[in-house]
Amino acid sequence: MGGQAGIYRVVVGGEDIGRVQMLFRRFGPVRLGWVGRGPVWHPDATEADRRAALSGLAGVVQGVALVQPDCPADADWLRARALMTAPHVAEIDLTLPAEQRMARQHGKWRNRLRKAQVTGLTIRHRPVDVARDAELLAREAAQRKARRYAALPPAFLQHWVAHCPGAARLFTAHAGTETVAFMLFLLHAPVATYHIGWSGDAGRSASAHHLLLWQASGWLTDRGFARLDLGTVDTESAPGLARFKIGSGARLRAIGPTLLPLPRFLRHPSALARAFPQAIPR
Repeated sequence: MGGQAGIYRVVVGGEDIGRVQMLFRRFGPVRLGWVGRGPVWHPDATEADRRAALSGLAGVVQGVALVQPDCPADADWLRARALMTAPHVAEIDLTLPAEQRMARQHGKWRNRLRKAQVTGLTIRHRPVDVARDAELLAREAAQRKARRYAALPPAFLQHWVAHCPGAARLFTAHAGTETVAFMLFLLHAPVATYHIGWSGDAGRSASAHHLLLWQASGWLTDRGFARLDLGTVDTESAPGLARFKIGSGARLRAIGPTLLPLPRFLRHPSALARAFPQAIPR
């Protein structure tokens, strides 16, 4: 995908307190590092340890660092300049029983789910095979181009499937022999993430995505997943998708803004060496 990635142990005072994934890419002479939704902390990590680790985070890049913490408090501790405001993500609590998850749904959303349950749609699911499922993936790519929304490039899914066999699940909705909609999820227990989806006219008419999401949530719950991340919610540029996510019973959670750590952090890589002892990929 034109860059490099590394996953690092976060160590403070000899204690392993978390993990952070960094993506690196060069633009001419400038090395850019990106930390999205991280670090992920161990439950026992103290506030002081997290502060100490974050103080040296930017130095790992040895260039320009962009950081989007998963927790707003981490953004405050970074003392960095915000380039983008903090977004919200929609998350379904899969630890709840089905009755409670359905009770959290908005009335109109629940009615459409019930409609989909009696329209005769058949839901199937299987691990993603990029070659076998190329036609369905092409439908989503065409939909993306027509609607002009952003998503990760196809190469991301190819690499995910290659490196994590069985960790991408495709749920499809069928009317007779016709595939009318699909949703694709990435599995990284105890959390699953909605990745991409597609629906044709017949699928939209039958509210197929409502049924797909409901069935997928149940499947994930049965396998011990605790949370389903539906991604960010944008009520301005994608109001329909935002209503779908919120209506599903998902709860909104603020994550950190996209930050540019102040230059003084870049001048002190020694703090990095203490907090991130593994080698930096180049």
